[in-house]
Amino acid sequence: MKDRSWVIMHSLFKIFKTQIFALIFIFCVANVFAQNKSIEEANELIARKKYESAINILNAADPNNENPDIVIAKTNLFLNYFVSSIMHQMFALKDLEPGEELMKIRGSEGNFAMFLFSPDSTIKELIKKFPDNYKLHRTLGLYYHEVQLKYNGNWLVPDSVLVKEFHDYYLIAYDHEVFDYWSLYGIGYAKIWNGDYKNAIPYFVKSTELRDDYPSSHYNLAYAYLYTDQQEKAIESAKVALELYEYPDYKADAARIIAVIFRELDQDNKALEYLIAADTIQPDNYYTLKPMLEVEMELNLESYKNTTRQFFLLAPGNPTIYQDLMKIYWNNIKEDELLGFLRSLHEEYINDNKVNGNLYFYIGKIHYDKEEFDISKENFEKARELFKKVYEPDHRVFKVIDSYTKEI
Repeated sequence: MKDRSWVIMHSLFKIFKTQIFALIFIFCVANVFAQNKSIEEANELIARKKYESAINILNAADPNNENPDIVIAKTNLFLNYFVSSIMHQMFALKDLEPGEELMKIRGSEGNFAMFLFSPDSTIKELIKKFPDNYKLHRTLGLYYHEVQLKYNGNWLVPDSVLVKEFHDYYLIAYDHEVFDYWSLYGIGYAKIWNGDYKNAIPYFVKSTELRDDYPSSHYNLAYAYLYTDQQEKAIESAKVALELYEYPDYKADAARIIAVIFRELDQDNKALEYLIAADTIQPDNYYTLKPMLEVEMELNLESYKNTTRQFFLLAPGNPTIYQDLMKIYWNNIKEDELLGFLRSLHEEYINDNKVNGNLYFYIGKIHYDKEEFDISKENFEKARELFKKVYEPDHRVFKVIDSYTKEI
C-alpha cells in the first residue's frame, strides 16, 4: 500500500512539474512576444518621427533596463534622434510635428521631455549577465564612438580612452561575427588614431565591401594606404571618396589628399589639377591655396600671381600668411617680386594700421635677409609706429622689432 501511494504521488508530481514547465515556457514565449511587439511598435513610431512616444513604449516594456534587445533599441533611439543631450547621459526627445525636421531643432531651446539614460553603465551591467550577447558589445562600442565624435575631447574621459573603448568593444563583437560597416569603420579609425595604418586597412576594406557608398571609409582607406606607401591604391580610394562626398569641405579635402599623393609621385601637373578642383569646390581655403601656389611657382605658371593675391587676401593681418609667402618666394628665388607685391598693397590698406604695419614689417624682414640693412631699418620703424596704434606697449612685436634694429 505504501509503495502504491508513493507511485501515485510521484506520478502526480511529474504531471505537476510538466505543467509548471509548460506554464513557464508559455510565460517566457509570451514575454518575448510582448517585448518584440514593443520594439516593433517603437520602430513604427520612429518611422513617423514620434520619438518621445517611442521611448515611452520601450520604457514601459523594460522599465529597469534588464532586456538586452530593448536596451539596444533604447540606445539607438537616443543616439540617433535626440533633440539635445547632456553629455549623452541625459537626452531630450520630441514627437515631431508634420514638416518639422529634427536637425533644424537639434540643440535649440525648448520645453522637451528629458530622459535619464546612461548607455555605458547600463550596457556594462547587461554584459555581465549576458556575456555571450555580442550585440551588446557592438552597441557599447557604438555609444563610445558617437560620444567621441560629438564631444571631441570635452566628455567625461579623454578621447584616448573613448577611442580605446570603442575599438575594443567593436573588436570583441567582430571576433564573434557581429559587425556592420560602421563598427568596422570605427575599428579602422581607432587604429589610424593610434598610428597603426597597416592594420587599419583590412577593416576599411571590409567596411567598403559592406557599404560601398559611405565616403569616409574610402577616404580613410586612402589615408591608410598613403601612410603605408601604397600611393596608387590611395589615389583610387580617394577618387571614390571625392565622387561620393556631398559636403564641400569634405569633398575638397578628398581632392587635396589626391593632390598630396600626386606631389609625392612627382606628378605636379596632376596635383595642380586636383588643387584647382578643391578650390572650385571650396574657394579660399588655406590648405588648398598654399600648396597650389607652391606648385604653380615650381611649374613657373603665370597663374601664381593671381594665387598669390588670393592667398594674401585670406588673412591680410595674419603673420602666418606673410611667413608662408616669404618661404615660397625665397624657395623660388623670387624675393624681389614679393617685395614689389607687398609694396603695391600700401595704398590699398592705408587706413588699416594692422595690415599696413605687417606690410612694412615683412618688407623690412625681406630686406634684412637680403642684408640691405638701411632699407630694412626704415621699414621696421614705420611698422613700429603703425603697431603703436594697434597693440599695447608690451606686445611681443615690439620686442621682435627691437631685436632686428639692434642687430642692424
